[in-house]
Formats: sequence, C-alpha cells, structure tokens
Amino acid sequence: MIARERQRLARLPIKQFAAEPLLQISRSEIDAAFHDQAITEAWRRDLAQISSVMPYEDIYGGVCPGERRAIYHLIAFFKPHRLLEIGTHIGASTLMIAQSLASHCAPNSQLITGDILDVNDPQQGAFNTLGTPAPVDGLRRLGLQDRVRFEVKPALQLMAGLNQKMDLIFLDGDHSAKAVYEELSAALDLLAPNGVILLHDFYPDGKPIYPKGMIVPGPFLAAKRVQSEAPNLNVMPLGALPWETKQGVQRTSLALVAKR
Repeated sequence: MIARERQRLARLPIKQFAAEPLLQISRSEIDAAFHDQAITEAWRRDLAQISSVMPYEDIYGGVCPGERRAIYHLIAFFKPHRLLEIGTHIGASTLMIAQSLASHCAPNSQLITGDILDVNDPQQGAFNTLGTPAPVDGLRRLGLQDRVRFEVKPALQLMAGLNQKMDLIFLDGDHSAKAVYEELSAALDLLAPNGVILLHDFYPDGKPIYPKGMIVPGPFLAAKRVQSEAPNLNVMPLGALPWETKQGVQRTSLALVAKR
C-alpha cells in the first residue's frame, strides 16, 4: 500500500505551495492551548451538551474522542472567523468545531463543511448505519445550525469555488497521498493571513501510533514531499496530548501546518 501511494505521488507534477499566509507558531504555544484552564473548563461544560447528541466514544470513521477535544481547544485558542472542513462524514468533528466557535469566537464566525456525499441524506450519509443523528439534526438540537454550511462537492472543486479566505482549514477527506498533496496546495491559496491548516491521520515516518497498529500513509507521504518542495512550510505533528485519544494512549494523528 505504501509503495503504491509513493508511486502515485511521484507521478504528480510539482504544484505551488505558498507558505506566506501561514501563521508562525511554536510547539510550546500549542501545548499552552491544550493546558489552558479556561478552555478546559469550557470544554467540560460543552461536552455535556455535545454528548447528548454525539457519544463521546470512538465511532467508526469519525474523529476519535480525544482528537475532537484537541480540535475544540485549537479553535478556542486560534479564534478563527472562517473555517473550512474537508470531510464531514458523521459530523463528529463538525459538532465540536461548531460548539467551540459558539463558545469562544465571534458571533458571526462560521464553518463550511464539505463532503463528496450528502451526509444528511439517509440513503447516502453514514449516520443511519452508525446510530448517530444526521449532522444537520445534531446541530439543530444544539442550536448551532446557523454556524455551519454544508456543501456536497469534491474538495478541490469546493475550495476553487469559495470567494472568501479561510482562517483555519481542516483536511480530513480523501487520505490518499495524491489528494492530500493537491489539497494542501489549494488550501494554501485559500488561506487568510496568519491562517493554519490542520491534518488528520498523519502518522510520522509512516509508523503506527495506536496499539492496533493501523496507519494511513497518504497524509505523511504528501506532507514529506510538500516540505521538500517548500522548505519554509512546517508540518508539526501534535504528538502526545494531556488526555487519552483512543485505545488507551495519548498520541494523536493530528498535525498542524504552519510557517517555519
């Protein structure tokens, strides 16, 4: 699988990666966000509400519980005004992002979340088979429906059609190396000054970080090539969090793309 991903990635023509809009940030600043007591207390309050809609447990295909909390902390820390999420699926991270926006960001801050399927359609969305509400219904139950706009488009088409810059972009759609390489280039073009990009399923050096040993090689392979072509771009694995992510460990597959 890894060899095939490398071959497909190597065949792609070089793209442009404009790192200028990226925020320059240190790992210690990110760690401070995860240890921030005010954010922690707000998360505990908000979790009670969110858990009434989306169980705080590992759900197949959804962002795991500890990583949802990390995303909540990052939103509270960066306070973005406009966000883009690629890969809605069951909306586990969508709900957490929307709640953090409501609790910590400007009243008109908004998330655009896109998927290649209509995630709210009972015939297409995964929520029916997994026993969770449709993402839009979960947002309504939390009073957050005005915070989120759903789009049904491939990632590159969606990003090309947006007419406003984004402060934070979360790439969690197609995890192939080819897709992540192309989406990173498009995301940088769409980024507002001092914006950040968040990657999911980033396994440093292509090695497992969870006991079950599974990896998704695409994001790491894509990021490795991007950094070789854009040396001033830094892909920062978030490593160990102050809380459990899943399978009894504290490691996360989240990585932040910032300016070196």
